[in-house]
Amino acid sequence: MTNESWQEVVESGCNRDPYTNNGTIIFPTFRFTILVNPQPTDVQSFHLILFQNHCVSDGQSGFILINDFLTLSTSPNLMEISEPLNTEILPLIGSLIPRPYGPLYHAMSFIAKRIILKELRQLGQPRIPVKVIPHDECELTRFQVQRYKMKFLFASSSTDLFSKLHRQSRLHNVTLNGPLLGCFLLAIHHCFPLKDKTRLEPFEVGTPFNMRSRLPGSPLTPLSVGCFIGAGEFKLKRALSIQSTHFWSLAYQCMTITRDQLKQSRLPLAMNIFADVLANQHEFSRIAQLFPEGRQSEIAFSNVGKYPFPCEYNHGEVRLSGIHVINSVSGYRNSSGVYATCTDNGQLDFAMAHEMESNEIAKHFLDYYLCLIEICADSERCKIETTLGELLQMVEFQ
Repeated sequence: MTNESWQEVVESGCNRDPYTNNGTIIFPTFRFTILVNPQPTDVQSFHLILFQNHCVSDGQSGFILINDFLTLSTSPNLMEISEPLNTEILPLIGSLIPRPYGPLYHAMSFIAKRIILKELRQLGQPRIPVKVIPHDECELTRFQVQRYKMKFLFASSSTDLFSKLHRQSRLHNVTLNGPLLGCFLLAIHHCFPLKDKTRLEPFEVGTPFNMRSRLPGSPLTPLSVGCFIGAGEFKLKRALSIQSTHFWSLAYQCMTITRDQLKQSRLPLAMNIFADVLANQHEFSRIAQLFPEGRQSEIAFSNVGKYPFPCEYNHGEVRLSGIHVINSVSGYRNSSGVYATCTDNGQLDFAMAHEMESNEIAKHFLDYYLCLIEICADSERCKIETTLGELLQMVEFQ
């Protein structure tokens, strides 16, 4: 029994020190917590919370584990199941990513590290105001990482947003990630403005990628559980006029820039450089000193995607009506991160980990972002000729 809300339970659990035995063991790999609503509604009779350490923290692994748990716990013939549902082995993603550029890799790696160091030095004056809270109760790991406490926000859209946004995206020949990321950039533009408000300036956004289907010759399958993500970044190629740029043009740019990262050698190069740095204690310590309060970038966005399993269990007696995914990495991290998920063709669920100056600032940003998405999913309001300025005005009159 607890008087805490499920959101408070999540925040407390994610800020708990995962290390034991002098910082050398991370345990457990995952654990489930069930909170039963004493006054159940039609759609929220309980909350199932899954805590995972970084070994299985790529988002999709959580979907797989939740499906296994709900399948086993609602099976009427549990005693007849003699083998575990999931028998996938955990390979290390570092060994699966090929090194690009062949014999030129070391030269390209040297140049890329110089660029990374230059960008890290620019993080000292963040655009998004932060207030970091050191986690003094955590043990130091072998990387001597100062951990920080994170705050969390959760929100869900209207019940038909996914299907409406999906239709809009198909109409304008973009993937769902296009408008989601486009609205994200506009929310940053509005909530954390620069002096020139007439232009949408390029701004770096961290972008985790699911690497399961993007690794040549990989043994990974849709049921592989682990941490199979690649860390990239998104940034517009040039500033865009707020008054004349059409929103669906921005969404198309967001889609193509994201795809280009995966088509070219940028993501494999970045992942190999990161693995090399982690393997070299001296180099890691030298570069880590440049992270302002452990901050690798100011904000990240991840379209984790839909729950890939049927949402009803035991002939509909248990139904998964919503799902939130969040990453609370507080060592070397993005100071804020937003994750978008969906269980069915209905609502979109959003989770935000942040260290902004106040929860009010973070909530305003998340609410504004959701409002933008709701409007751009409305085919009567957000048409092919709708500009960024017109979309922002619609939010003001909402």
